[in-house]
Amino acid sequence: MKTLFLKDMRYRQARVVLTAIGITVLISLILLLGGIMNGMRIQAQQYVKFTGADIWISAEGSGGAFIGFSLLIEENMAPLSSRKDFEEGTVSPLIFAQAQPKIREKNTKAIVVGYQLGKLGGPKNVIKGEGRMFESSKFADYRPEDPVLHEVVVDEKMGLEIGEQITIGTETVKVVGKASSLMFVLDTPLLFMDIRVAQQVLLGNYPRVNMMIAKTNVHQKPEEVVANLNASMTIEARTVGQTLKDIIGYYVDEPMKAVQFLRVMLWLAAGLLVGMITYVTMLEKTQEIGVLKAIGASNGYVMALLLKQVAIISVVGVVSGFCLSFIFAAAAPIFVSIHLVESIIVAIISFIVCCGSGYLAARKAIMVDPMIAFRGEIDSGMSRPNPSLQTFVYEET
Repeated sequence: MKTLFLKDMRYRQARVVLTAIGITVLISLILLLGGIMNGMRIQAQQYVKFTGADIWISAEGSGGAFIGFSLLIEENMAPLSSRKDFEEGTVSPLIFAQAQPKIREKNTKAIVVGYQLGKLGGPKNVIKGEGRMFESSKFADYRPEDPVLHEVVVDEKMGLEIGEQITIGTETVKVVGKASSLMFVLDTPLLFMDIRVAQQVLLGNYPRVNMMIAKTNVHQKPEEVVANLNASMTIEARTVGQTLKDIIGYYVDEPMKAVQFLRVMLWLAAGLLVGMITYVTMLEKTQEIGVLKAIGASNGYVMALLLKQVAIISVVGVVSGFCLSFIFAAAAPIFVSIHLVESIIVAIISFIVCCGSGYLAARKAIMVDPMIAFRGEIDSGMSRPNPSLQTFVYEET
């Protein structure tokens, strides 16, 4: 009696296996989609946190430092260096702009980061044994006596070798060093170069920047500094928290709304899959369920029998999908970060959805009249005798 549900599963093992595989694929997709979004959020924050700046300043009306590309007016930049709100020497001009460089004769995507060496905005050193930092310009503005070498430090994950050439627009820069992994959203690599080189390759030698970043004085709260800057100057200043919120909202949450919707649909699909297969299977078991009830099996016992099958199939499918998602994440071409706690929550919710749909189908099945088992209303093509049930009835007799 206790193993009857297992015997019945072996009898219909092909359908059981297919159902478990279906749940496995759906769960792995749900977790992978969540992992992609989580990976995008992590990468969106990496660079901003790496700089150490807690104040990000952009042009008025730009919507934020990373939203669009608006150049700061020089008159608004000059007073910033003398403000007492900031730590001395931390006010740093910055160019951060998307580009489409040509690497090895192939167009690719990247972000150009132009900053002054020794200031905030980029790495101070390269990875040991991986080249050197670029030569920096001696003056902040353009001067004929200050020729700028077109050199760039690239992310190590780009797979470029020291000495290779990168074409950006009509200009060519030479790879002289590699920095530790710093990617932007969706594995977009960062190209670090002197701010004058960035101005030359992106702006045609126009001496302007689209951001200013700084670190506040230890005696000042970033929120108060931002409020003062926005009230007294024609700029847009944001704290690092506000900047991260802008980036995640603009680059992750907004474009990934469809993915969130898809995750919900996959959950529903997992539940419907189990429910439909369970329902069809229950219809095939109508005669067998009638026999069980005719020999004294209660509705509770029959329900438990059916739910055990659904629970086992769901557990196997969810656990397999959980493991498979981590394997797929490791092999994915982009950064995927599957959070363990979130994954466990997703697995539990998925299990509940699958079992809930199975329960609804099982309730329909147990409403069968026991007398139907002894009437000739079941088409032989729709329901053939179950050997496991025959054995059980024989043993009971």
